[in-house]
Amino acid sequence: MFSVAWFNLLAVFFKMAFFDKIRRMLHFPFLSPRVVSAAVLAGTFAASSLFAQDAAMVLSTSVGYNTQRLSLKLTPEQAAEAARLGTEATKANAGGKYGEALNDMAQGIAVMRGVAWTPEAEFASALRGKLDHAMIAPGKVTVSVAPLYATPRASAAKLNVALALMAVGQDTVVLAARAPLDPTKPFVQQVTIPQSVSGNATIEVRLTVAEGPTPALPGAFARNLTVHVEPLAADVQHLKDTLAKVGKSSNPALASAEYTLALYDLADKGETNPRAYNFKSEFANAQLVADALTAGKDPFTGRHGDFHKAYRSAVDQTLQPYRLYVPDNYDAAKGAPLVVALHGMGGDENGMFDSYGKELPRDAGKYGFLVVAPKGRGPASMYRGSAEKDVLDVIAEVERDYKVDLSRVYLMGHSMGGYGTWSTAIDHPDMFAALGPISGGGDVNGMVKIKHIPQYVTHGDTDPTVNVSMSRAMVEAGKKAGAPITYVEVPGGTHVSVAQPSFAPMMEFFSKVVKGKAVASE
Repeated sequence: MFSVAWFNLLAVFFKMAFFDKIRRMLHFPFLSPRVVSAAVLAGTFAASSLFAQDAAMVLSTSVGYNTQRLSLKLTPEQAAEAARLGTEATKANAGGKYGEALNDMAQGIAVMRGVAWTPEAEFASALRGKLDHAMIAPGKVTVSVAPLYATPRASAAKLNVALALMAVGQDTVVLAARAPLDPTKPFVQQVTIPQSVSGNATIEVRLTVAEGPTPALPGAFARNLTVHVEPLAADVQHLKDTLAKVGKSSNPALASAEYTLALYDLADKGETNPRAYNFKSEFANAQLVADALTAGKDPFTGRHGDFHKAYRSAVDQTLQPYRLYVPDNYDAAKGAPLVVALHGMGGDENGMFDSYGKELPRDAGKYGFLVVAPKGRGPASMYRGSAEKDVLDVIAEVERDYKVDLSRVYLMGHSMGGYGTWSTAIDHPDMFAALGPISGGGDVNGMVKIKHIPQYVTHGDTDPTVNVSMSRAMVEAGKKAGAPITYVEVPGGTHVSVAQPSFAPMMEFFSKVVKGKAVASE
């Protein structure tokens, strides 16, 4: 179980203004596996770092840290030391010493994993790898390895670094042989991706101890950098040329085509995972949208199924994506209810559609629901500030393009999305017909504002990431205020295991709720 003391300490992680409302109630929202794995790898030169650290990174790292602390079988000594280092990390973060906080947690992870905290292990845990670009034609790419934060014993660390390329169905290719890693400056190496490689591949940064009788690291301390090898230059240029012909179209569909170029750029910079997309298909779909616009047609009219869209945000004029599902039986003359699905920490607009066995669109489609999933700006946004505005803007986008039954707009989400479900509804209590927070939590003081909204709440009683007490407190406060709440607490349920099984009964619950009409609580 999470201690109340640790929950209170975590509040200091929120230093940005738009987190003020949730300082009292946010504890440990879900962090995706790819972010948890990255959390172990942190570190830096104070002056020459290639990366940035901040309170949000410490928050993200702390989620994985504490999930491990409460999930692993630790000795009493390991548990006590991990708890102490976690407290030290919280104190360091409160003082704006983000690198120190990350280093404390890296040491705690070493303690939990039984790895000796030598200078080599400390420095290695601080290192990050970065590519100058990740979308390759194929050709050359520059790999940089530098620490994210300063480590006290970096100068004593003696490590070697090597680079290897791994692709599915192909032998490992050594791109750079083992060389000493100088703790005083970044390691930078340009390598060539072989012509024989295509599709998704991984450049592995392999760190090993350079000298000493006892290994300081468990084998090769490796970090993986994803690259996508595919000749896409012609697709990029063709889309750009077509969009130039479209010009400044007033059709909002233009943003969906433009976003494919932005997505490609994000993937090339390593700001999104290229493995998550089929870029050939993305460009083909964007080209269809652009071609329709040049012909004066709306590319989404009459279209059903699951597809990607985007809009240009009035907040900062950036292109923001969302995922949409239009059921086969959608009739523009009759309209349909809308389910808004919020992803967990570390995810994006694709998470609620592609994870959890891809069940959500299918379960919602049985009731003729439209389903939309916003990105919510960032993977750890908590749906506050501009991230909450993104949710509202996406709803407005769907309501503009489709006939939505405004008495049947439902909001649900998992983990961070569960927190976002409650916080968004509390901020906008007249917008939603029903709520479905899963493995989440929130501000109990706000439940009185949504006492009129039926809620279907799910949580596992062995959740190591967001303690079940979070939902229990929200449900108790809601019922005390008179809210009609159905609460499903799953015996033995973990943070993720309860999500998918809850979709079907939640959609059934939503199907019976119309805004303003009371339902019985359970």
